[in-house]
This record gives sequence, C-alpha cells and structure tokens, in this order.
Amino acid sequence: MHTKEVLKTNVDSPYQFSIDYTTNTLFFSYSTHTKDERFQLAYLNLDNKEFNTVSAIKDGFASAVDQDKGKVYLGAKGGVYNFNLKTKQANLLASTSQSIWQMFYKDGLYYSTYPKEEAYLFKDGVINRVEELKDTRAMLIALDENKNIYYSNSSGLFKYNKSNKEILSLSDDVVNGMNSDANGKLYFTSPNGIFRINDKLNTIDRLVTLENVYAAAIEKDGNILCGTDEGIVRFKKNKCHL
Repeated sequence: MHTKEVLKTNVDSPYQFSIDYTTNTLFFSYSTHTKDERFQLAYLNLDNKEFNTVSAIKDGFASAVDQDKGKVYLGAKGGVYNFNLKTKQANLLASTSQSIWQMFYKDGLYYSTYPKEEAYLFKDGVINRVEELKDTRAMLIALDENKNIYYSNSSGLFKYNKSNKEILSLSDDVVNGMNSDANGKLYFTSPNGIFRINDKLNTIDRLVTLENVYAAAIEKDGNILCGTDEGIVRFKKNKCHL
C-alpha cells in the first residue's frame, strides 16, 4: 500500500503538469466548462499548498520550465508567454495562429499545437517547425538527455533516434501526458497509469496503476504528483516501491 495525499480538489481534469523546482511550484491547467474559456492555467505551491490561477491568460493549457534559468513558460490559444511568479505577470513572447497544446523545455521551448498536432521549437525569439517531425503528427513531445525526440499521437508513443534518424514505436498506449523528472528521466501517463521510459533499452516500465489519470510530475524527492478525478494527488515515494 502507498500513502496518498490530496493536495488540491475542485479542479476538473488537471492536465499538463510541470514543476518549477526552484520554487517548488506545480503549474497545470484544468477544465472550466464555460463557453468563454474552456481551460484555465493555475499553479500550486507544493510546500504550503497555496493555489492561484493565471487570470491574465485566456484558454491557457500548456506549461514548461527552464530549470537552469528558472523561467516559466505558458502556452495558450494566443501564443507563448513568460510568467513571473514573483510579480504574477504574464508577458506575451510570441503569437501563434494555433492553440498550444503541450510544452517541453530542452535547450529551447518545444511545443505542439491543436488541432493540427504540429511540433515547433521556440528559441532565441524565433519559432520553427521541428524538422524531424514535419511528416508526422505530434500531440505530445519530449526530449531525453541525448536529444532524442519522443512524441505521441493517436497511434501511440514513438521515439526519433537522433543518431541514426530512425523512428521506433515504443507503445500503443493512449498517451495524455509527458514529462521529465529533475534528472531528465522521461515519464508519460495514460488514462490507467503512469509509466517511465527507459531510453537505454527503449522499453516502458509501469510505475503506478490508477484509473482516470490526466497528468503526472515527479518531485525532487521522487514523490509522484497525479492529476485525477479527485484533483491533484501526491503519492509518497517510500510507499510506491519505485
């Protein structure tokens, strides 16, 4: 058995987790079910559980953190934003014609779009398509320490191997979230669990079996944060047998 702690309730379908390890703050989005604004960006202090929304950004859905520089990026229907946690200010960095669905930072800000499911890289103020994924759909995207690209679409989870330019099929699971921990190890969620990607063996390891999972993130101490129907839940590492 594992210890479960509910950190935040009354957030419907919490998606797209990213942790700013410097401030120990979790950024995420949730469904609002309103006509004017379908999604709301929010953040939760993992130490004192203080919760706030990013009211300046409408229909925000994605987030990513440059851990080296402590920069928080947010994505929405209108573009790419930088968010200052101290001032609570969001600044538009680049406008986009498509809605941003998911973000991942790795020496630049990678993001995917909806509904076209295209992958882009925002770096040095310029947006370009991710060349390696121009001929495929990418709903979610992540990179490992060797800059291999992992992406998912309705067919499953794939890996673009940078060294030989081959594409490997890793899983046919429905992938609804992708993330990395503080050490750069990659994880993904499906509606029925949380999985770790073994980039050396190109295999998938199930960490947690759980129904109605929307997102996950790994804290510095290894505890797992999950977005479920209950809200945002923490599973203690020493009880998870990881």
